[in-house]
Amino acid sequence: MMAHKFRSLISNKIIQVLDGFPIGDRGVKPSTLIPYIQVDPKAGSKPEFQVSLKALQQQGLINNDLRNQKDFISCGSALIEKFDTDPTIPGIYLVQDKTDVRLNFKVNNSQLVSEVVKITTHRPNSFWRCSALVNLLPFQKVVVEYSSPNIAKPFHIGHLRSTIIGNFIANLHAALGHNVTRINYLGDWGTQFGILKYGYDARNITEKDLEEDAIKKLYEVYVWANQKAESDPSVSSKARDIFNKMEQGDNRELETWEFFRNVSIKEFKHVYERLNVKFDEYHGESMYSAQKCQEVLKLLEQKNLLQTLEDGRKVYEVNPKQKVTVVKSDGSSIYLSRDIAAAIHRQEEYKFTKMYYVVDNSQSDHFVALFSIIRNLGFEWAESMTHIKFGRIQGMSTRKGTAIFLQDLLDEAQEIMMQKQQETETTRDDVRLSGAETAGRVATSCVLIGDMKQRRQRDYVFSWDKALQSRGDTGVKLQYVHCRLLSLEGNCGVDYNPEANTSCLTEPQALTLIMEIARFDEVLVQTYRELEPCILVSYLFKLCGTINNAIKLLQVKSAPLEVAEARLALFMAARHTLAAGMNILGVKPLSKM
Repeated sequence: MMAHKFRSLISNKIIQVLDGFPIGDRGVKPSTLIPYIQVDPKAGSKPEFQVSLKALQQQGLINNDLRNQKDFISCGSALIEKFDTDPTIPGIYLVQDKTDVRLNFKVNNSQLVSEVVKITTHRPNSFWRCSALVNLLPFQKVVVEYSSPNIAKPFHIGHLRSTIIGNFIANLHAALGHNVTRINYLGDWGTQFGILKYGYDARNITEKDLEEDAIKKLYEVYVWANQKAESDPSVSSKARDIFNKMEQGDNRELETWEFFRNVSIKEFKHVYERLNVKFDEYHGESMYSAQKCQEVLKLLEQKNLLQTLEDGRKVYEVNPKQKVTVVKSDGSSIYLSRDIAAAIHRQEEYKFTKMYYVVDNSQSDHFVALFSIIRNLGFEWAESMTHIKFGRIQGMSTRKGTAIFLQDLLDEAQEIMMQKQQETETTRDDVRLSGAETAGRVATSCVLIGDMKQRRQRDYVFSWDKALQSRGDTGVKLQYVHCRLLSLEGNCGVDYNPEANTSCLTEPQALTLIMEIARFDEVLVQTYRELEPCILVSYLFKLCGTINNAIKLLQVKSAPLEVAEARLALFMAARHTLAAGMNILGVKPLSKM
């Protein structure tokens, strides 16, 4: 089960030694230590695991009298003397650097190779769930809110990072065995829909007019009406009246609004399909209109959490320096009041233990206020709510510098990939793209990986040249290595043998690849704890480099049958690991390029 057997043996050995060692607390279960037993990242072709002595101290297994490097070295040496080696764990030694001292455990090469290859090839879609590291994570009921574009407008590039990161977080939790609900919380309510409806009526638009390019036409109407409102105050007044009618349940206004919403979702789904993104629910602010917000208002007033200002607005004091409006002076709801109602509804509906809002850094104050209100309303589950912050993309526009709508961007990315294919037809080493659909998938992979290789909360400058290059750490690399492995499997002249004898995999390149595959569960757990996609992306790039090195030197087709079967099983395990990581990131692996 990945490297579960070895982690368990090492943790048991550590507990046995410490039980007879005159320092630290007793009664710690071996499972407590398992998260601290890691594949040595510097081991390379030496199958070894390591344990940080400072981590043992933090767990109370080594007391706090050890204060400096010399103390830890002395303690580590004394511990090593107590360990008994065996055929599975044949050696132990001390490793030190400027910040820590570690115990390194050598493990039996043949046993590790057999375990890692078999579990990965026998359970290609869930092999990581056999890991003790993964199974120690508590089960969660997770709700992820992400993407959240505005209806009746083209999908703006500003919603791209929320879509990519939110999809990754949902995929990661699902892969780890949690119950996940994916919600697209549409911007489908507010005075702007009064503006849109005013323009729709003023220009005599009908549903038939919107049978083609509905979103584009609605957006043009909205821009026109908004410009009118800037020069004519009566337009804004009429728009507010229309929205107030919507809030009061006016059937005529709501029927038109429902049509706007449906055509918008239909078009959004085409974009999501290109991004390999799916949702369980399409919710919206409209679900929490006047009546729901009145219920929220009563709760807030019962707890004496609101202040009424002279202009009639009702506000909540987050702290002495920050007050936020919950209800407008005319009594209509705003985004915050709807978010309060939505949070309460979601807890009642899904009984979540984790609620993630994937929204950019600029909304931090909003979520501080939201979480504070939920907490002060007396809901204990307020602690389960998390704002997943992210930075903004700079410089992401089409080459013509036109409006940065996602559909345009993906179309252009596909066009560039097709051009690259035509320009490199005679270059043997470059990627071969088989048609427009494949070019589109590769281009989308590049956009996704180009985003997720960044630290989540940082702004970054997007570069077409860097994102779509055939060489280097890009989405092209991941797709190419996956296709290369599939090609190897299909053309190696050997059939996969699930009982292949892997004891012959003793070459440094084979062992290095095994150690990278064995790290997959560690990387998933670290990614889960930090919710940083770049951790998984970096791992996959390193895995690809290790795979390429192994393919160069470990021939399958020309090897003796037993060796060929073992190498084929190893490369299949590598492909399953690469594909699993790509799928979690939302990148659909290709079979041919």
